Amino acid sequence: MQWKWISKACDTPNNLGKQNLGLPNEAQLLTRQFLERIRKRAIRFRIWFKLDRLERAAIDLTIKVVERVKNSTLAQVILRIVNKIHQWLKPTLKERALSIGRPLAIKIACLAQKWGNQKASTWINDLGFIFYLGVSWLNTSIIYRHMPSE
Repeated sequence: MQWKWISKACDTPNNLGKQNLGLPNEAQLLTRQFLERIRKRAIRFRIWFKLDRLERAAIDLTIKVVERVKNSTLAQVILRIVNKIHQWLKPTLKERALSIGRPLAIKIACLAQKWGNQKASTWINDLGFIFYLGVSWLNTSIIYRHMPSE
């Protein structure tokens, strides 16, 4: 199954830099622990009170009542609020490294797959490899950098 995904990613170079996550995958990430971390960061960076009272209440009640969001309507509402918080938050080094390293890992895995390495499809899901590529790119001098999505 990963093999089809990697060959699909290799065929469409314009989508390499974009993380195209559908609602079911994102909804699986909406756990109580995740929402508590988001709420804590929003309070720490003084973003929490920029949200509407209903948005804060929706997050608070979801944390108190639900272990994992399963309802698609609730997931859409919570994701909209989480995306709003993420827009105001400055990304951490880990988030930046993962977002930069993912398209690089896809490119490298596609190239290795074309050269005949059958295990290259697992590199796309290897967070250590993705993080390494992202940190390496961030530590590269600006003179030698090229954008990962190009």
